[in-house]
Amino acid sequence: MLPCPPRSLVLAGLLGAALLPGSATAQHHGASDSTDHYSHGFEHPERYADEWNDPARDDWQKPDRLLAAMGLEPGMAVADLGTGTGYFVPHLSAAVGADGRVKAVDLEPAMLRYVAGMTAERGLGNVDTVRAAPTDTHLDSASVDRILTVNTWHHIPDRGAYAEHLAARLREGGSVWVVDFEAEAPMGPPRRHRLAPQAVVDELERGGLEAEVRDLGLPHQYVVVGHN
Repeated sequence: MLPCPPRSLVLAGLLGAALLPGSATAQHHGASDSTDHYSHGFEHPERYADEWNDPARDDWQKPDRLLAAMGLEPGMAVADLGTGTGYFVPHLSAAVGADGRVKAVDLEPAMLRYVAGMTAERGLGNVDTVRAAPTDTHLDSASVDRILTVNTWHHIPDRGAYAEHLAARLREGGSVWVVDFEAEAPMGPPRRHRLAPQAVVDELERGGLEAEVRDLGLPHQYVVVGHN
């Protein structure tokens, strides 16, 4: 079992990713520290959406490059774990098409309400919101082909156990894609809470996945992939 973190832990795309260089303090204002994870509450998505969902983020987040590497195809099911204000949701929705499903997963109900409103406004009929618990994504076993988690992995307390949970959510041939901040990135969590890519590899492998670092040329982030 994963230890239960404070309610303020949000598997939101806690998107320091969406912050411009130099604004890391603003992103993590009000956060609480722990030796093994980093927690932060996000109950007011409208305060963050303009930054987090800014199209200018595409220039360095490079969602098209990431989704191409993930090998998403029409009809697949993909989970956006820590969806936050849903920056990746329209990209994922387009990639899997009308016959596919996107599961937007988060602990924070306000984030999920925001994403539900956004997807309804845009007519994205292949998106479901899923409220997670600290120890459970509430995804069905063997229900998704890909799990994407961006700028969130460092918030999870017992990542090896969580990786095992995620592995059980994958269909045969599925994979987990972890995107998180490089040590020298100009945004993100305090540096003492940043994880080395090899640490993420080790955590995914403790969960029973075969993991590797993938170089996708993202300027501020690394990508680790775990295959079942």
